[in-house]
Amino acid sequence: MCFMPKTKQKIMFFVYVKDFLDDMRAELKSERTVETYRESLISFRKYIFERYSKSVDNITTDFVTDKIVRDYIGYIAEKNSVGTRNIRLAALKSYVRYIALKNIDIVPLQISLTTIKNKKVHPKKNNWLNKEQVLRLLEQPKPTKIGVRDRFIMLFLFSTGVRLNEMSIVKLKDIVSDEKYPYIRVTGKGNKPRIVPLPDEGFMDNFKYYCELYHADKNPESYLFYSTNHREQEMSEDNYQRILKKYGKAAQKADKTMPSVHPHLLRHSYGAQLYRIGMSLPEIAKLLGHEDISTTEIYAETDIDMTAQAQKKMIGKQPTRKWDGLSEDDKLRVLGLK
Repeated sequence: MCFMPKTKQKIMFFVYVKDFLDDMRAELKSERTVETYRESLISFRKYIFERYSKSVDNITTDFVTDKIVRDYIGYIAEKNSVGTRNIRLAALKSYVRYIALKNIDIVPLQISLTTIKNKKVHPKKNNWLNKEQVLRLLEQPKPTKIGVRDRFIMLFLFSTGVRLNEMSIVKLKDIVSDEKYPYIRVTGKGNKPRIVPLPDEGFMDNFKYYCELYHADKNPESYLFYSTNHREQEMSEDNYQRILKKYGKAAQKADKTMPSVHPHLLRHSYGAQLYRIGMSLPEIAKLLGHEDISTTEIYAETDIDMTAQAQKKMIGKQPTRKWDGLSEDDKLRVLGLK
């Protein structure tokens, strides 16, 4: 009797995706990270279909080779940022490692993929403010009612990382200050809500002082920052830009290293400080409202000075109405920069 050798059963490469993502959730990975990995696997599947005309049923574990993965990563690198390339690679490595535990035939592919390294993400120069520059900027407004407002606007942007259009629609009711951990409700892109924790002590003291001057009636429906001429109308984005430009130029006269100040610069500075104090990129992405975690890769590297000076708190202690009388060290402590 003649026995034919058994042929290897072909297994779909993507058959374990659902289990893989469920296991990530069970490991308490953030939903944003899970979604990013899912998007990466979808991207790889589309690439194979477009390049090799392979339907998902025909993309088997023996078909996906080291060369195909490398070609795909090269394709992604040509059309996207280094951060996106690294995220796609990380997702594929993680998935292949997962299925190698279920199918020993995948182990050679897993081993070969370990030799593909992440590329270094180089941050843009002057893309955030260091601690001295933040202090310099906040020193510029005069101790007048308008100056208090303008200083708090800059402090708010630096302390929350919100986009300008997000800040413009914040109302008094969106700031929850009577809880153990204060926070703000933000409405981001696509009307997606998110919660951003607020620094205690210094920020909240500044907030209360600002409200004494601008929200004495404590109307929860009032915009946090409103038009001077129409209290029921939010401040225009042009006015925010004008305020930041004004104080940015004033700060540049005192500090030639100060970059051009704009709302997104303060947002970047917020993201950079979160990374310095040890927050993970998925957590930073969630706080900043990033759709794609690869956008957050920029915060993975900071300049030498920022890396060396990790802040214990984002904003420091109680503000003073006698700002000009404080010593340099006291000013640093007030802002949480010392």
